[in-house]
Amino acid sequence: MDMLARSWLCIPALKEGLEEKIIKTSADIVLLDLEDSIPVNKKQVAREKLLTLNHLIWSKYDVAVRVNALSRPEGFRDLVFLMDNNIVRKCLVIPKVESPGELRMLGELQSVTGGCTKIFAIVETLKGLRGIDAVINDSANLYGLILGSADLSSEISFGLPKSALMQIKCEMALAALSIGLKVIDTPCFNLTCGKLLREEIEAAKALGYTGKIAVHPSQISMINRLFSPTQAELEKAKAIIASLASPDLPTAIASIDGEMVGPPFEVLARKLLATQELVLNKNNKGAI
Repeated sequence: MDMLARSWLCIPALKEGLEEKIIKTSADIVLLDLEDSIPVNKKQVAREKLLTLNHLIWSKYDVAVRVNALSRPEGFRDLVFLMDNNIVRKCLVIPKVESPGELRMLGELQSVTGGCTKIFAIVETLKGLRGIDAVINDSANLYGLILGSADLSSEISFGLPKSALMQIKCEMALAALSIGLKVIDTPCFNLTCGKLLREEIEAAKALGYTGKIAVHPSQISMINRLFSPTQAELEKAKAIIASLASPDLPTAIASIDGEMVGPPFEVLARKLLATQELVLNKNNKGAI
């Protein structure tokens, strides 16, 4: 079954009141971080903090864990700890993925333990970006890609032009969508400019991104709203499906408000309706 992944609230695993934050957030996915936000000397403390969460948290809420890079010892320690303690049954986020071997190794571990976790790989290095096709084509357990612009910018320039970042976003989207993977946008690090957040979301959505990482709870509402189908989009989608299903249609082409539509339009229309069904299910679940 597909999953709703519009908003990802990133929270350090050492954050106080972790359980309460998971329960109260309206984010689709809570991303507990063991990597960048955790000092090296506190990695094990952060892992053990996950054991203090009520076991129902893992089954009732969509919680993901970002481990350390699998090219580093801490990444292996994270995996062993999570698997030994049967943590993370839904999503696992792997940072700085640069080769298919990293995810292949993870897949082999999962097959041994019988895990069915959805894997998201963060593309955040130049090497990872250049090798993206090899990574996604040789990773059977991969569910989606996440763009990490901060590390990429540090390799290029912290003043990375918007046009260059858009080119990178487009390249990632084309790679992911070509084989049916979800693609999630990098965070907006400006916490005070709602206009900038909106612009980033709209640009990413136009490229086929279905969600965005949030670094602050205040960003969740806009991310959820703008990555959800609008009423106009839903009405058009229903009209497209109805028109193409008409028994009086002589060909597989129809016209709606002067616009020619055919089978590819129906594919997109059904995707929008499927997304809306997930949104409604989440809203109904939250209202109970």
